[in-house]
Amino acid sequence: MLTSEKLINLNYFALDKQTCLQDMVALLAENEIISSREDFFTKILEREAMMSTGIGKRIAIPHARANAVTKLSKAFFRVKNELDFEAIDDEPVNLIFMIAIPESMNKDYMKILQAISNFCHEDKNIDQLYNAETIAEANLVLSRIVPKL
Repeated sequence: MLTSEKLINLNYFALDKQTCLQDMVALLAENEIISSREDFFTKILEREAMMSTGIGKRIAIPHARANAVTKLSKAFFRVKNELDFEAIDDEPVNLIFMIAIPESMNKDYMKILQAISNFCHEDKNIDQLYNAETIAEANLVLSRIVPKL
């Protein structure tokens, strides 16, 4: 799964959850990962309404499958302040992985989420993301997320 350096922000200041999600969707649109900001953002909000994607340990993985997604990608934001994401552990979020999945990848949906979840359960991976000083360093760490599709 690809993360390009263009889809990484290591110094994001979050006003609130909704604005953060909008900014991540906008970044995906600017990089031609999605063809419609509105359609994909609606899918992201629908998913969040089911249950927060704040998985704990200060990590969130907002995601959606949509026809608006032109290619499987992930955006990554490291949030400078504490963002209330309604996470399952009630802790604020600082690391956010937004996954854009084409509608046609129905079978691979859970494999992709599992790969990210497994990556996030390794403390060394999270520490390296917190300590990355450059986008290139963060991208190198993120490149280790490889789902078995």
